[in-house]
Amino acid sequence: METSRRNILAAGTALTALVATGSAAEPAPRAARPAVPACKPGTMEVIHVYADADGTSHYRRVPVYGTMKELPVARVVATCMAPGVEDWHNAPMKTFTINTVGDIRGEFSDGTSVPIGKGDLVYLEDTTGKGHLTQLLSEVANLFLQMPDDFDFLAWAGRPPES
Repeated sequence: METSRRNILAAGTALTALVATGSAAEPAPRAARPAVPACKPGTMEVIHVYADADGTSHYRRVPVYGTMKELPVARVVATCMAPGVEDWHNAPMKTFTINTVGDIRGEFSDGTSVPIGKGDLVYLEDTTGKGHLTQLLSEVANLFLQMPDDFDFLAWAGRPPES
């Protein structure tokens, strides 16, 4: 999209006049949002990738309990990758990844593997040890949410409510 110098100057003049006169429009009041019932506990599930004391990587599916779960995200990175194999590697830091496009197969040093598809949420914390291998079965787009070093995933995921 091409923007002419005239349009930029006109927009800048209008913005300057608006700021100078203080006549910014008040935002419309927000309508009350109807209450939305919470989904049943454990509906959200995360593929948790971790290393044990011997450095062997594993995965497990961890249900998340609670309706609103804030994340202290340090940085967000968006990526797009061609099909191929990322050889054995460790997560550079504790990271959630949300697969937005494509299909992946994660392989772990314990001999297991897991398919990861569009919409899957994965938490990588195998920052040491033997790591994992990533097969990109198609073009893949991901969002990586990098977490602080002291983030405790299992505490964040919570426990099932007691009956």
